[in-house]
Amino acid sequence: MNINKLFYSFSSLILLISAFIYLSPALISNDFIYPLRIDSTYIRYHSNQNNLSDTTLLNPGNEELIFQDLNILSSNGLELQGWYVPTIDTPANTIVIIHDINQSKIMVLDHIRQLHDRGFHVYAFDLRAHGTSEGTTFTPGLSAVEDMKVIIDSLLQKQETKHIILFGMGIGSAIAMQTAIFDGRCDGLILQSPFNNLSTYLNRYAFKKWGPMKYLWYPIFEKKVKKLLQYPITELDLTRIASFNTTPTLFITAGQDDEIFTSETLQVYSASAAEKKALFLVREANHYNIAVVGGEKYYNKIANFIQTILPKPSKKTRFKKLAFK
Repeated sequence: MNINKLFYSFSSLILLISAFIYLSPALISNDFIYPLRIDSTYIRYHSNQNNLSDTTLLNPGNEELIFQDLNILSSNGLELQGWYVPTIDTPANTIVIIHDINQSKIMVLDHIRQLHDRGFHVYAFDLRAHGTSEGTTFTPGLSAVEDMKVIIDSLLQKQETKHIILFGMGIGSAIAMQTAIFDGRCDGLILQSPFNNLSTYLNRYAFKKWGPMKYLWYPIFEKKVKKLLQYPITELDLTRIASFNTTPTLFITAGQDDEIFTSETLQVYSASAAEKKALFLVREANHYNIAVVGGEKYYNKIANFIQTILPKPSKKTRFKKLAFK
């Protein structure tokens, strides 16, 4: 091979490598970092595309629930949009729903109604970069925990707020557990499908998304996730974090879940240091239909667990009990 050919081959290789480095962020744009925006526009569009006459519930008012738009500014000025649905039961506890990745508050409307009907104040919001909340990128790391601190601050300013229970789903369960450890103001946790560690989760995610090409794209993807987390990926290990968690916790898992395996949730459950903890398995459910398959039993299990760890105080009466002999 002459010098010219060698030079051109080397130059072409350098150009290809440069192009790869330049284009890789766009090529690996994915819905873990840049989530789907599932809002009312998204729901209506897909309902029309599929010729569905029922466009699904779009806010709690469609369920005849009285609610408030409770939008909260994050510490870096992003608006997180949410719904607050109070109950008339004054000694009620407050449940904060933290949805899974690529979901939104619209997708937990049935949870809102069912939990409200069981006597809870409910707050559901869109995580940053989800639904109608602001933000362009998502992470279950430090920024999400900071967002939760601001949300808890806001809810505790409400006179009716007595106790706060965090209800995290999937990725949301990782945010809930971190908040319980680093903030400490919640009185109970409901963790639905928590993974054992983020490294396992991301490897499975990357293989499903890119297949054999995972080995090409994953290092770049991992680097981006680490930067957003603001700490090493291996540190988001819920099995290890659970060993420091003493907050009463209900673990919920699906028997047919191929997104987050039942065995992973069992590992986190076993490692939990909470004195009061329980496990609820919905055998025939998958990752996305746990509530539907679980039905009334699912919601009753959640309500009963909260009642067990945070019993409502008995209402005072001015009439004394009569003593019968």
